[in-house]
Amino acid sequence: MTGAMYAAIGGLKTHMSSLNVIGNNIANVNTAGYKDQRMTFQETIYTTSKAGSNGTLVLGGNNPSQIGYGSQVGSIDLNMSPGTFNPTGRALDCMIEGDGFFLVGNKDYLINGGDDFTAPMLTRVGNFWQDANGYICDRNGNVVYGFATVKNPYYLDHDPVPGTDDTVVAAAKAMGVNTTDEYIVSSALVPLRLPLAAAEPTEANGGIDPTDPDNPKWQAGDPVYGLLGPASGDNDARKNFSLVDEEGQLRGEVSNAGMAITGGAGSIDGEADFTYKGPIPNTEDKCITAEGLKISDTGAIVCESGTGKTVVVGYVAIAKVMAPDGVTHIGGPYYKCMEGAGDISVGAVGGIMGGRYLNNQVVDNTNADNPVVPNIKDSLNPCAGTEIQAGGLEASTADVATEFSNMILTQRGYQANTRIVTVTDSMLEELINMKR
Repeated sequence: MTGAMYAAIGGLKTHMSSLNVIGNNIANVNTAGYKDQRMTFQETIYTTSKAGSNGTLVLGGNNPSQIGYGSQVGSIDLNMSPGTFNPTGRALDCMIEGDGFFLVGNKDYLINGGDDFTAPMLTRVGNFWQDANGYICDRNGNVVYGFATVKNPYYLDHDPVPGTDDTVVAAAKAMGVNTTDEYIVSSALVPLRLPLAAAEPTEANGGIDPTDPDNPKWQAGDPVYGLLGPASGDNDARKNFSLVDEEGQLRGEVSNAGMAITGGAGSIDGEADFTYKGPIPNTEDKCITAEGLKISDTGAIVCESGTGKTVVVGYVAIAKVMAPDGVTHIGGPYYKCMEGAGDISVGAVGGIMGGRYLNNQVVDNTNADNPVVPNIKDSLNPCAGTEIQAGGLEASTADVATEFSNMILTQRGYQANTRIVTVTDSMLEELINMKR
């Protein structure tokens, strides 16, 4: 068989791969969040029949003489540029305008540091909804990760624990920790879930003051936010903490003074004992009734509880990778930040997380000459230049006109290669027929 036939067969295979890419683009022309692909051709091996030379004092030089043997797939690239906005009218549908991805996945990812940012999957499709357990999910059942609203244990209007809380709050203020807001946005990256619903107020759970029984301190169904675990000793993580365990049981003892979180199993990661003052959640791990649940242009998941309280569940996290075109497609609308994508950072739009560190870490300036700074990988991205558009999804970036033009070129290229095979076959036939 001649080299021309080998080259033509290589060209046929490469053009078929190109047609596969074009076919996939056309098939997903109406797929929300789809990023079109582009295949490039590349020359394959060469044989050298005569080497080149630079010449001598007597003779001139000459170029090398080489024959190529067809083409092969050079690269298949993703076009990660934003698509157009496709309005849907759904309150939780949203689109990322600019670079970035939503983070989704299982509920049990433990994001303890910047190296764990690669655990969740990446997606550009923001078709979110609330499931029966109060989690914000995508349509494939993956929970959405973000930064939740929590109750601030450093808030000065809480019950002090003698000999401990005073010291902790003073140390927190010295380190620049927020001690003035009762509720704050935690920088722990967690699955977003509606707050728990408050239990019926009674004297036993501190919801009714015996001296003023007609004015309960809360209503059944009011939102009960998680806590930000206070730091003490060597434990400075300050992660989110729920007042109920995995079975929905309260972690502490309830009294008229509030909810006492004690040492052992009831403590927060071994923290000092403290008293929680506020609505006590029900013991069935039930979330509030959310009315008007929607996502804002800042990525905030907001609603009203059934009792009329405004609730900010939290802010949707946005992940940015160094090389967006280098993410690895793992099926459907999901990607992973693997080899080729570079480093990954996480934050929220609007600069909400700018200047903060993962898991509410802060710079310890206790020793001004030698401040303790968290790992640079744990710093959160302000997501400058990225916005969220609510009420719609990102349209596919596949363009039908471009794909049809590429299909014509691919078809004609394939056809031309078949002609080489036909001509080569005719030449071989003539060779065989030389001896009759």
